Amino acid sequence: MIDFRSDVLGGVSPSVLRAMTAAATTPPGFALGEDPHQNALEETIADAFGFQAALFTPTCTMANQIAVRLFCRDGDVIVADSQSHVAVNEVASTTVLNRARLAPVETEHGHFGAAALAAAWRAASDPAQIALVWTENTHNRSGGTIMPDGWLGQIGTVCQRLGLPVHLDGSRIWNAAVASGRPLDEIAAGADTLAVSLNKGLGAACGGLLLGARDVVREAAALRKLFGGWWRPTGMLAAAALQAYRDHRERIERDHERAVAVHQRLAERFDGQPVRVVEPQTNIVMIGFPGSVDVDRLLGAMRQRGVLASKYGAQRIRLVLHANIGHQHVEPGVAAIADAYRDVAGDRARAASPRRSSSAGRSATVSIT
Repeated sequence: MIDFRSDVLGGVSPSVLRAMTAAATTPPGFALGEDPHQNALEETIADAFGFQAALFTPTCTMANQIAVRLFCRDGDVIVADSQSHVAVNEVASTTVLNRARLAPVETEHGHFGAAALAAAWRAASDPAQIALVWTENTHNRSGGTIMPDGWLGQIGTVCQRLGLPVHLDGSRIWNAAVASGRPLDEIAAGADTLAVSLNKGLGAACGGLLLGARDVVREAAALRKLFGGWWRPTGMLAAAALQAYRDHRERIERDHERAVAVHQRLAERFDGQPVRVVEPQTNIVMIGFPGSVDVDRLLGAMRQRGVLASKYGAQRIRLVLHANIGHQHVEPGVAAIADAYRDVAGDRARAASPRRSSSAGRSATVSIT
């Protein structure tokens, strides 16, 4: 099975597995700050991004939601892109657990600039209720798009004037940094807090991190416990994440190369068809199909041919490249998608084509006679 559903399926490398095994032989920590592997992970990643401190969490979603709770009180408003992870995938946690509301900003590629933020502030019915500005890099539902250079810093400048904190959902920020060639501390400049995933492109076993100022991370540690994330022992998982961070660049570069190859081959296969294959900026390829195509049936036909993908919206599917999809999988994966589309679109066309009924045939015969 060629599984394009998510880069969490990329698995751990041999070097990461060795780091986990080695960590298993050291005494585990119990209280906060006792585990040397967790301490090393938090200090290393915080320093790489230019933050004072970091907190290891079970998931990046938990790190994001801790950030919401840090800055928002009941009824407060978060300004975010309408298709951002916090507004779609995390909407239940955002609105039910943290009782915050979203003020959605419509964007073309998932990112808004300082001017759009200022406009959202002016358009708000009660600007005083806005408590947090939310950014995402790369942007998942837009196809792994990278925030334009300098936008986050400009947003941070506007927010400083308005007295608002800025959170960056950097679940796939590693992909943005590798693709753009920008240093991690530069790509996160302008954010007050940053959440990163460790088990997507990075290739750790699991986990996320929330980064910020020391006093903010100290408060976040208490919220992590409130959210059920006071996990321990963490040594093996932290050691895996630290090794994955040290090795991640080459792994992610290969993911991006395969995404380009998949896009090129799909574009060739669908040439002349009403199918839009979006050119990837990182490791995600989005495919848009015409309204006449039943995307659920298409995904089923793909599964029968040994390919899995995710539905994103009514007429789109998402392909995510990761370490368990090699160059040898590109051509068979693309062929399966193209063949499945041909069959599903063909079935639709045949069902819609006019047919002469048998009674119509007999009627014609009688009239001729």
